[in-house]
Order: sequence, then C-alpha cells, then structure tokens
Amino acid sequence: MARLKELYNKTIKDQLKSKFDFKNIFEVPKINKIVVNMGVGETVTDAKLINSAVEELSLITGQKPVLTQAKKSIAGFKLRKGLNIGCKVTLRKNMMYEFLDRLVYVALPRVRDFKGLSKKSFDDGGNYSIGIKEQIIFPEINYDKVSKVRGMDISIVTSTKNKEHALELLKSFNLPFKNWGELMSKLSIIERNKKRVKLYKKYKVKHDKLLKLANNKKLSPEEQFQARLKLSKIPRNASKVRIRNRCVLTGRGRGIYRKFQLSRITFRELAAKGQIPGITKSSW
Repeated sequence: MARLKELYNKTIKDQLKSKFDFKNIFEVPKINKIVVNMGVGETVTDAKLINSAVEELSLITGQKPVLTQAKKSIAGFKLRKGLNIGCKVTLRKNMMYEFLDRLVYVALPRVRDFKGLSKKSFDDGGNYSIGIKEQIIFPEINYDKVSKVRGMDISIVTSTKNKEHALELLKSFNLPFKNWGELMSKLSIIERNKKRVKLYKKYKVKHDKLLKLANNKKLSPEEQFQARLKLSKIPRNASKVRIRNRCVLTGRGRGIYRKFQLSRITFRELAAKGQIPGITKSSW
C-alpha cells in the first residue's frame, strides 16, 4: 500500500470527519484521480517531437500516456483536425498516491524560486490544478537527454465540491500552500514601513526646526541656504511623505481602513470568518 494512502486511511480521514462534523464516513472528501497533461504545440512543424514527450511523461508517472488530438482545424496556427498535439495520463489508486508523494516531497522542492502553491487554483468542482514550467524537476528525467524543456498541467480531482474541504484535504497531504500573511516579500514591505516610521519620529523635531528656518524670509539668504543644506542631510526615509498606510497582515498599500490598519480585502475575509468583534457581513 502507498504511504500516503495508508496515511489517509489511518489519520487524515478521521481528522477531517471530526473537523467538519461529518455524520457519515462517506462524506469525507478524498482524491479520486490525478490527471497529468503535457501539451506539445511544436508537433505542427515536426510530428516526431510527440515521441519524446510521451517517453518523458511515462517516466514521470510510471504509466503509458494517451495521445490527445486537435478537435478542429485552425489555419492561423497551422493546425489540422486530428493532429497529435499532446499527451495525458490519468492516475488512480496506488499509482495516484505514489505520484503525489513524489510531487510533494521530491519535485516541488526542486522548483526554482518556489514560494508555495496558490490557494486560488480551485475550480467550482473542488478540483485543484498546478502548472509546472519544467519537467526536469522530476528526478526520473535525465537533463542530458532532454531535447526541450516543457511544462505540464497537474489536476487533482477530489470527491467534494466545497473548496474549503478540498483545501483542508490537500493540506493534510502536506501540499505547500502560500500563507499570504507570512510571505517574506510582504513581511519585508511591512518592516521597511516600520523603519520609516521610527526614522520620522527620530528626526521630526530637527526636520521641523530646519524647515521653519529655511522658509523664514526674515533670515539672510546664506542662513536659509545653510538650513536647507542641513535639511538635505537628513535621511530621505525620515520624511512623513515616505510613510504609507499599509495592511499590517499582508503589506497591501491600497484600500486601507486606517481605524483597523487592514486592507479592504483582508478586512472582509476576517469579518466573514467572524474574527473581528462586532462586524458582520451585513454591516459593511
């Protein structure tokens, strides 16, 4: 039995049932199948290129792919109806869990500049899709024998139509989703803004005093020039105009409610979950 399948049967199934208060064990969401699709548009000029794609996909999944044909002719793309333009594999049962295991623990960590999977890639049917730009992230592929770097689409089909249930199911399998409030890039924006606030408070008295002297027409031009010279030596980020109202959770700089220090999008998400006392959906 596959490792992830055993994990699902022994642990994940009971956890999901207790978390969402399912009355029947058959209500618990599960993964039905995984579809891996690789498009090869270059076959329009060279039909032999499909053979290398089929070979690579069979190495990655451990199953022979099915060729996919064009449904209609498009003259602009030099495409003829019935031409082989890609290949796909549908994985189920043990093969499906073994592929998911390799994807999560081996392939995704090898993605260049990987920052996590997006939570927005769920469709209305509770299915999740991942776009892979390079097939060489899979260890089964020998880089020296690769004729061309190709991408692929991986669709994880679940038994539930609820996006929240599907998300929790995939999280249980340790799929590395982005946590929007804790992304390093957004944290750096928030920290940078905090440093600007500290600088502004530190130089506020000195800045105001020099600005007053520089604009004082009773002083001589030389004294005004000296004041402006000293003013220019104050750090640029110490100016009030360099401080921007940002969401304290996401670092977003637009659509901010100053009272809550949250962006409009974050505010609505938290209010919908009941995490802001006294705020309900009908009151905004």
